[in-house]
Amino acid sequence: MFVKRLEKLGVRYATISPGSRSTPLTLAFTNSKKIKTFQIVDERSAAFFALGMAKKTGYPTAVVVTSGTAVAEIYPAIIEAYYQRVPLIVCTADRPPELRNTGANQTINQDNIFRNHIRLFRDLGLPNVKYSGLSSVIKTADELFETSYYKDRGPVHVNFPFAKPFEPDSYTDEIDSSLISKLSAIKLPSPKPLKYNRTEFNGIVKSLKSSRRGLIILGYNNYDVKFIKAVTRLSKKLGFPIYADAASGYRFGSHNKEMIIENLTSLLHSKKFKEFFRPEIILQFGGTPTSNIVLHFYRDSAAKKILINQYGDRFDPSLTAKTILNMKPYDFCVKALKISSGSPDSRWLNKIIEFNNIAGEIKKSFFKKSKLSFEGLIPETVFENVKGECDVMISNSLPIRDSDFFASTRVNKITTHCNRGASGIDGITSTALGISAVSKLPALLITGDLAFFHDLNGLHSSMKFGIPLTVILINNNGGGIFESLPISRYKKICRENFITPLNLNFRKFVEAYGGKFLTANSKSKFIQHLNASVDSRRLTVIEVKTDAVESKKLRSKIWQNVAEKIDFLIDEAENRQRPY
Repeated sequence: MFVKRLEKLGVRYATISPGSRSTPLTLAFTNSKKIKTFQIVDERSAAFFALGMAKKTGYPTAVVVTSGTAVAEIYPAIIEAYYQRVPLIVCTADRPPELRNTGANQTINQDNIFRNHIRLFRDLGLPNVKYSGLSSVIKTADELFETSYYKDRGPVHVNFPFAKPFEPDSYTDEIDSSLISKLSAIKLPSPKPLKYNRTEFNGIVKSLKSSRRGLIILGYNNYDVKFIKAVTRLSKKLGFPIYADAASGYRFGSHNKEMIIENLTSLLHSKKFKEFFRPEIILQFGGTPTSNIVLHFYRDSAAKKILINQYGDRFDPSLTAKTILNMKPYDFCVKALKISSGSPDSRWLNKIIEFNNIAGEIKKSFFKKSKLSFEGLIPETVFENVKGECDVMISNSLPIRDSDFFASTRVNKITTHCNRGASGIDGITSTALGISAVSKLPALLITGDLAFFHDLNGLHSSMKFGIPLTVILINNNGGGIFESLPISRYKKICRENFITPLNLNFRKFVEAYGGKFLTANSKSKFIQHLNASVDSRRLTVIEVKTDAVESKKLRSKIWQNVAEKIDFLIDEAENRQRPY
């Protein structure tokens, strides 16, 4: 009854990990003709795989595991889903309640075990085949789906205690067909429109009207085409440039590019630019920006800061935003377009765009001279050369930061994905494979060697289900991001405890999982491998060995050159205006 209800509600995908206690759940899901199931042995990998499917489809995906420590294995993916508001319906099998704390095999206390990172928990208790018991199962399915999909979007957890027997040929009860018909007639829930604070909205619009200089920040999110068009129009009407985090995906596509300042992370290294920039108001959609220099600018800015997202989440580590409006971003843009009108400072805006273009040219000139061993060059090379529409999963740590630092705006229709909720490096490959499993587009993953190592088990899903994925493996033999942190001054301790070189031959692992392994030590060879692997529609890993120390120096050199050029231009403009 539970699985049939999920079918009616529109759930179409589920991952199942093997276990005896979950036998009734496994049978119910695999017998479904509408829900496609993926049997994945490693529970952690299965949960991240489900996360990827839910991220791509935007629809709740089910996760099925047995009792005991199997339940704990899926926690990392639930945490990520919680902070990124990805809809998962987590179904855990359990022993009967009376066996808790008795030493019974594979029995732990699963009662609301994910309580700190779940949107709703329900325990169904042992099966009750009366109308009251079965109707309660259906209503619970409705409640879980509603919460996960729209009421409080994110992961939900339902615990299923089962006593033996589990198999259909060992049944203990019979149910009359008229009862099943009666249960099937229970109406499906219908979503109610979300309300927002009109007074607060009107106050924000009033502030927009009186502000001549503003900034729109797009943090991580899977923005749809409607919002992208609406926020582009709002940006032009207000005269506010858009800083689009690489994780937002807004830098890629055919929408208006003239308002994007994708080089803000470079410009903020200029003291003169920060003095000139000074927006009066900042509108932030989506999650927390990736770059620390943007976060520091946000914290120190005297601008009025407004967070706008559907559930009123505080994506503001600085705690300086005074207004959080729980409203759908698209609805906000559309309503604000109808009302707001002001007098933007066009001279200021044009200067910002000019500075952004100058920073972009400096970046390009560096890239032309750089070798592929420079980590910052790799994401930009991927975005520049990948053909057609595609999904690109970007790993945490350096890949997402280098994408944010250096990715230029492109007309390529690239949909970016990332796990920026908790920003861990676990489950990255499995998430990418989950995305690819339900996507009609080619899928790519840009990842580092530590993240790849953390999820080698995930490659098995590519082999088992024939899921294609092109993996760009940036191998600096350890945690290269620590070269950019103060701990790098303590060489021996940093090398042994933070960077932790793996010294692994990844070729053997990839080939063991049926994948193709390629290496590239030049830009031309890399582009050749990239295009061939995307066309091949199979698991292909392209390894690029990089130098973390040298990459750190080159990043700093780019930022230094941008800062010196912008400082010079602003000084020159100020000198021209001084009376003699």
